[in-house]
Amino acid sequence: MKTLLALFALVVPLHAADEVRNVEVSFFCLKYVPGLETIHVANGNVSSPVRLSTANLTDPVTASAVNGDVILRKDATTAPAIGKIKIPADIDKALVVLVPGKSGAAEPYSALVMDRGERFRLGTYRVINFSPRKIRGGIGRSYVEAASGATGDLELKGEPGAVQGVRFEFEKEGRWNRLTETRCAVRKDRRWLLCVYQDPVTNRVNMRSIPDRTLLLTAANQSEEPDLTSNDL
Repeated sequence: MKTLLALFALVVPLHAADEVRNVEVSFFCLKYVPGLETIHVANGNVSSPVRLSTANLTDPVTASAVNGDVILRKDATTAPAIGKIKIPADIDKALVVLVPGKSGAAEPYSALVMDRGERFRLGTYRVINFSPRKIRGGIGRSYVEAASGATGDLELKGEPGAVQGVRFEFEKEGRWNRLTETRCAVRKDRRWLLCVYQDPVTNRVNMRSIPDRTLLLTAANQSEEPDLTSNDL
């Protein structure tokens, strides 16, 4: 009997247990998919509703990453998932940027996952280039370049409160064209997303900055610098 049991144990496939860990996730939505302005993020046997925003980062929610995957659903039921986000093992605070998927794609949103922890330092613009053009730009002595689909960090230099020049450009047909030019004050108590994208209707390359208001809030009696956009032209 002992021999039979040993042989049986050898032929039974061994399955490694799923690795489950909790991850703090915040979202930014570049553009809504109609009907999916709110999503539900799986957290164990329950889910957390998240009202997406095209203007701000959402407040963080706790999500269950099963073998690194976080499941998104349309509602709180067990309906089929509308997306699955892969969270790298070295990220426990994630920022997920959602953009509408291509026509006919299996998942309505495409996702870009970034570290929202210590590697996203205060005083930094995290540049994401969704446009088909190469971009470059600077604030004061800080400079960044990003190819289409690439990201980069632009960390502000100088004393807090110092006003510095801002200029960004995009490349088209071998020439650099102005995207925005303005001025802004150095702040070391904030961090921002800086998204560059092409408008699908006008084909114009636009830029928008989104402050991370989930981290630090400015006191009510303290004035805020305006966010950077290509409308500053």
